[in-house]
Amino acid sequence: MALIASLASLCGAAIFGLACAGLGHWILRAAWLEHESALEQLSYCAAAGVIAYETAVAILEFAVRPVLAVSFALAALLLAGALGFPGVSKILTGLIRRICNGSRREHLLAATTSLVALFAGMAAMAPLTGSDALRYHFASQLLVLRDGFVPNFSLVNSFFTGQGHLLILTGLVLRSEKLSLALIFLGGVLAAAVAYCLARRWLPREWACLCALSFLLTPVIFWQVSTAGAPDVWMAFFVTTGVLLVARARTTDWLAITVLAGTLAGALAGAKYTGCLFAAALLLAFLVEARSLRRLGPFFCAALVVGIWPYARNALWSHDPVFPFLLHWFRSAEINTFTLASVLADTGGSAPRSIPRALLFPFFAAVDQAHAGFWQFFGPLPFAFLWLSVLAWRNTPLWRTASMVWLPSSLLVFGSSGMLRFLLPVFPVALAAALAGVGHLHHSDWRIARLVSFASIAALLVLCTGGAMLYGHSAVEAAVGLLSRDDYLRQHAPDYGKVSFINQTLAGQESKENALVFFQHLYYLRVPFVSGHPNNNLNIDPRFYNSEQAWEAFFLKENIRWVVRAPDYPPMVAAPLRQLEAEGQLIPIAHADVNDFDGFRISGARKTVPVVILRVRE
Repeated sequence: MALIASLASLCGAAIFGLACAGLGHWILRAAWLEHESALEQLSYCAAAGVIAYETAVAILEFAVRPVLAVSFALAALLLAGALGFPGVSKILTGLIRRICNGSRREHLLAATTSLVALFAGMAAMAPLTGSDALRYHFASQLLVLRDGFVPNFSLVNSFFTGQGHLLILTGLVLRSEKLSLALIFLGGVLAAAVAYCLARRWLPREWACLCALSFLLTPVIFWQVSTAGAPDVWMAFFVTTGVLLVARARTTDWLAITVLAGTLAGALAGAKYTGCLFAAALLLAFLVEARSLRRLGPFFCAALVVGIWPYARNALWSHDPVFPFLLHWFRSAEINTFTLASVLADTGGSAPRSIPRALLFPFFAAVDQAHAGFWQFFGPLPFAFLWLSVLAWRNTPLWRTASMVWLPSSLLVFGSSGMLRFLLPVFPVALAAALAGVGHLHHSDWRIARLVSFASIAALLVLCTGGAMLYGHSAVEAAVGLLSRDDYLRQHAPDYGKVSFINQTLAGQESKENALVFFQHLYYLRVPFVSGHPNNNLNIDPRFYNSEQAWEAFFLKENIRWVVRAPDYPPMVAAPLRQLEAEGQLIPIAHADVNDFDGFRISGARKTVPVVILRVRE
């Protein structure tokens, strides 16, 4: 059954992608960009369709329940996609014909890339274990289904969710976590396809295939596409599509290009806060290529229509469109400085800056020691072949656009956050430029440089292939049913032992009463809960929750019936809660020792954690 469910979810994502392409073809057919390759044309269609779907759901959420918003938008997508499918079918037929007519090396690279994509897709079908996904990417959307379209200040990261998270919501509305993960995987496949299109503009087809393969095998990309459970990889698709589109800004019908470029910028801005930085870089490139200020109006209108909704939501709920970063302007008297400092530290907003790091950062060569791990490794290609990329650079629209999107956005990310993984959206552009530099060696007499470059790429691909297999094999086993869901989650999901014990103990209890929990990975909790950690809950300011009376009032306000200590309370609020236990206001009703990770899961260290469930005395 696990294998059937996994394959069905991947097929569902494929149907969704075709429907989006059909909708996009229907939208763009009156103003189509004529002289494009079949794959590039398909990319534009898919981008337009996905953006239209996300925008529709985002708008409908303000008017109807989330389940209805997704249902209405999905029904409209499938209907419009069916109307546009004949055009998509014609594009696909031409694409398949072109692949069949390719060389043996093309067939080999295409087959290898397909196998890597299939392996990543099966790994994506494993039960969700990504830390941030369990904390808020998926947990926030689960709370939207439970509570409706309302603010949740007890999960402050839920305000960071953008329109890409509506794809997660789509799967959850259809009661399929696997479909949500498959839709994230679809974004990775489309990003690899458009990376091929960009590289193809500079390189022969074999090298373009190599670019797509290298992209999928890059550790941070493989992680994002397979097990991370975060929709950020869709931004890579939008950025690279935007580069291809903006490069034609001066030679193609100005209104069609302007509106579509603005739409892509809006999709980036609506994806997450840092997406605004990539949207700004895309706007800069568009202005340079279009050389027309009068096109700013249609560009901004399209961007606002598409990307404003997460900011409108935050402004409606908190008066801060980029919550919580401008709270000191709107609610200075009430601001919880402790939670805000925690958020800044978590997102890199308080990371140190230096000139050497700024020079290395755009080329993915900086090291984030505070967040070091597998997810940070982009590989050495953009930095190693920087000098070759400079030699290959030409003053053409595509090179100018790629440079103006890649480099300024990287520096903006460095200035605002300093977290290397936030550069993921421009990685396909950097990778294509790096390989274009290597391809430049074909036209030179540097035989040794060619050999060293080719050997380096081959060695890196072999290393990344081994790493992907080592990292993803247990996920694939779980996806096909060789490893049970429960066993896989106990081995790989942080806090899963605690969650299982809470679910078993409180199953069947009154559904309107909440459990107060202090750990972070909340997605698998199946009982109503409120996060009590000051790092997550903006309503719990340690300055005001330093007495038993404050907590008793909180229990009453939030309808808290149970409190979970696992293994202890957060130090900044522990004293009054311990005192409530001592006074008999919190009564222990269940205890268990569970096995959990000790620190970051990447270390693999585990420990026994005592979990105590206490009932609030009436």
